[in-house]
Amino acid sequence: MFGSYAVMKGERRMYEELIAEMNPRPKFNLQWYKNEDLYSDGEVEDFIIKIIAENRPEDYSNAVYEQFNWPIYYHLSPLRKNILNWYKFKPDSSVLEIGCGMGAITNVLCDECKDVTAVELSRKRATATLLRCREKENLEIIVGNLNDIEFEKKFDYITLIGVLEYQGTYTESTNPYMDFLVKIKQLLKPDGKLLVAIENQYGLKYWCGMPEDHVGIPFEGINQYRDVERGVRTFSKTALDTLIKESGFHNTYFYYPYPDYKLPTVIYSQDVLPSKKDTINSENFRDYSSADKNTLIANEKKLYMDIVENGVFEFFANSFLVECSDSSQLGEITFARLTSERKEQYRMATRFTRDSTVEKKPLTMLCAQTHVRQLFKNVNILKQAGIKIVEYRADNGMVVSDYIEKPLLEDVILNALKEGNTDEIYRLIDLMYGEILRSSEQISWKDNILYTLDLGIEENEELFGPILKIGFLDMSFRNAFYCEGEILWFDQEWVLEAVPAKFILYYVLTWLYYSYPQLEEGCPAAEIIARYHMQDACEAFEKFRELFGYLVSDEAQVMMGRAFSIDSTMDYISNVKKLMK
Repeated sequence: MFGSYAVMKGERRMYEELIAEMNPRPKFNLQWYKNEDLYSDGEVEDFIIKIIAENRPEDYSNAVYEQFNWPIYYHLSPLRKNILNWYKFKPDSSVLEIGCGMGAITNVLCDECKDVTAVELSRKRATATLLRCREKENLEIIVGNLNDIEFEKKFDYITLIGVLEYQGTYTESTNPYMDFLVKIKQLLKPDGKLLVAIENQYGLKYWCGMPEDHVGIPFEGINQYRDVERGVRTFSKTALDTLIKESGFHNTYFYYPYPDYKLPTVIYSQDVLPSKKDTINSENFRDYSSADKNTLIANEKKLYMDIVENGVFEFFANSFLVECSDSSQLGEITFARLTSERKEQYRMATRFTRDSTVEKKPLTMLCAQTHVRQLFKNVNILKQAGIKIVEYRADNGMVVSDYIEKPLLEDVILNALKEGNTDEIYRLIDLMYGEILRSSEQISWKDNILYTLDLGIEENEELFGPILKIGFLDMSFRNAFYCEGEILWFDQEWVLEAVPAKFILYYVLTWLYYSYPQLEEGCPAAEIIARYHMQDACEAFEKFRELFGYLVSDEAQVMMGRAFSIDSTMDYISNVKKLMK
């Protein structure tokens, strides 16, 4: 399948020469290597190394899109970093990364910690990590089996991302999983932390028929791995917690990466679990595990409503990320949302802390230099216009605010719908539109941005209403608290110049009705459109809304993610019928 990806011997020599020139950049330690790579994705790994060697990490998406398949996407997607790029590491710390693979997370560790030691069994994959992190001077890569390596120091953090489940193969003992964890604990400082990411043996995707990630057989984990002997297994939440504590760790804190730990976009925790609203309306859901639809018998996404409402999300979560330590100071971050499917300059992590702050952390240097600065600028512009907005402060490159315990305007509208109070819904929408109009001075109708874009829209003085000099596209029902009859705004990231005020209203109403189709019963969208005289402008507004999405999103990432999204009812029905034969 991957024959066309084979890298010529001359290219391999070129990469070896490049590695030789790296001194004193990352150290490449072969002392413990036994001249044998025990696992591989095949020749495709050579092609991945070629992409890494010839591109900046920020440019991987386009290169991957040109030769798109699961192994390439999995190893090089920026979403891989999301398992740890939100985590709050101590800046002067040392970290041991066990099983660094092809370096998907190693760069994050190098950026966050003082020094990083990465261990990898496969020399080829370790070479990929070396090339991927070639600018990092605080990294040593050791090729070999952890069980053979003798370390001269202890670490503040150790990471096991997709590693623990394989210890039945790589740790020779009667109890390999526990013995492996016991050995690891000896490498930690007294207050050090182990971070374990692993699939849940009883993850919801497996109940829906998705093949078990490691053995490729549907329901194999649920059936207790009775049909295979491959030295690999995962655990339930209770079994994993017990295993970790019996290995000597006194305390654990569970996170739930969504949709799984491989390519997460949201990080829930034992303190902040998903609500019905979070799960069933999430645009972040992707079934990345497999493109094979032949064994699926249920729609995972549509089951989450019941899973959440019945309080069993923790049992059915697809993956765990566990913080393990003798220290009781765990769970400093209780929730994180990542936007790595955006273009480089817009990628951020929003994280909630235990000390009641909300932090917006840029995930790229370009984001820190541009988007974060724009957010602070937006706050000042709104304040000058007399709009109430949450107070923000800069802290170590992040945008920080206090956590506010007030209802969202969105929730107030939903409560009014539940009570059948349509007049209140209209009043709240009127209130929001008034805020949109007050947010900026108005300019000539001829300066309308819709006329300057190549959208084929005819100029019309009356059609689009007031034109704002600056339009804040985040003046949405979800980005507003409702406080004693007034709106308090937050997260005002996006601005466009010369925007119709009615477009902003149309834009935020579109998302509201998409998220809550039940609004149609009490307040039909057509009535809202007519109320604000937008009937004849909707077609133009829709064109502009789609264009804005392209301006923000990393289109290659979005398209590749959709390729692994499985949402066909007919596939489920067909597979169920097969079971009935």
